[in-house]
Amino acid sequence: MKASEIKIGQRVKVLNNGMNALIVGPPEYYTPRAKLVRIKYEHSTRYEYTINHQLEALPTEEQYPALGGSHVNTEKRF
Repeated sequence: MKASEIKIGQRVKVLNNGMNALIVGPPEYYTPRAKLVRIKYEHSTRYEYTINHQLEALPTEEQYPALGGSHVNTEKRF
């Protein structure tokens, strides 16, 4: 995924482990060809920095309504 395509709130798949995550921070400088992106894994409290090349955007239908999709978070909180 190119750094210019990254938007805060976008749902992505992490290619290293196959888990879905949410982008929670803008790309940060790492090297001229790679940027670090702060993500939060879905259904978890885990945050990480990941290189932008290890992320793949989920299809538009699976994005939140603010980004043109129709995904609704069904996780129940108690």
